[in-house]
Amino acid sequence: MTPHDLVPRSLCGDLVFRPLGISSGTSRWGPSSRCINDGRLLDGLRRAVESGVDLVDTADFYGSGHAERLIGKVLREFPGHTVQVAGKVGHVRGSASHPYAGCRLRHQLEQTLENLYLDALAVYTLDSYDFGLGDQHLDPVIEQLQAMRDLRQIRAVGLRGPDSRDSARHIRRFRELFDRIRPDVVWTQASGLLPLAILEDGEDLGAFTARHGVGLVVASPLAHGALVGGCPARALAALEGRALADADAAAMVIDRGLAELSLRFGGAPSSLVRLALRFTLQAASHAVVVVGVGDERQVEQYFSCLAGPLSDEELAEVQEVFTRIRIGLQDRAGGVPVAGVNV
Repeated sequence: MTPHDLVPRSLCGDLVFRPLGISSGTSRWGPSSRCINDGRLLDGLRRAVESGVDLVDTADFYGSGHAERLIGKVLREFPGHTVQVAGKVGHVRGSASHPYAGCRLRHQLEQTLENLYLDALAVYTLDSYDFGLGDQHLDPVIEQLQAMRDLRQIRAVGLRGPDSRDSARHIRRFRELFDRIRPDVVWTQASGLLPLAILEDGEDLGAFTARHGVGLVVASPLAHGALVGGCPARALAALEGRALADADAAAMVIDRGLAELSLRFGGAPSSLVRLALRFTLQAASHAVVVVGVGDERQVEQYFSCLAGPLSDEELAEVQEVFTRIRIGLQDRAGGVPVAGVNV
């Protein structure tokens, strides 16, 4: 049963989804993954569909299309399902000179739809800001997206948004592309360890998208399992291109914070899952949050632990602990922002 405060949310137009969906963007499905347990992931996807999930988030480069094909396999097992898929594009070049060159966008969409056994995507998100020298591919890409939307091959145009680790230059680039592309939806990553990005005028990405009437998809709410005790030392050590001097010490910072939350809200694993998911779900009331698909047991836990919203006082307590964790992690990284653990 869906809690009363987690009613379906509108991303844009008639695209309305339950506030919690599933994402294939976990380390097990990412482009660098070496050990993908298809059986466990397929069982997790099946359990998600059975739980009423109506949005699955993926990308064409996850396992070079492998994630899409697994999702498609499960969707074929549920005739009459109401699941829609949000995809991403911008990294797979194939034999073209650039991922956005010529008809590459259209060809990649056709392959994605074939992999998924679908006629259309709910959202098609531009995941890369590189549109070639002098943005030579940007206008043609915008025209193709508009045509795809007119033909109902996609229902909404998405744009990857910044997260709180990104530079001011990256944020300016996002604002420039936002004005040029006029997306229907913005996709980003956020969690208790990675707050929504603050834009140039001091407004966070949640408020920005709400003000512009644009949908928001938020991924990685569990911070790669670090917020639920899921092997944070390994997760921290695997941050993109960043080796922490003392991953064990950083893990102790996270463990200490989680222990505080456990004392206050209960020590069961589902209690930490609830806090992490609720924190992100309530941070942006118009956003759809997508959590990385796990095995059947994990997916069952996601959708059975959400009953009852966190009060303002509880949110403030959780925020205080998450802030202390972030500061502690930055101290152990020599002041470098590491508010990630974001896969």
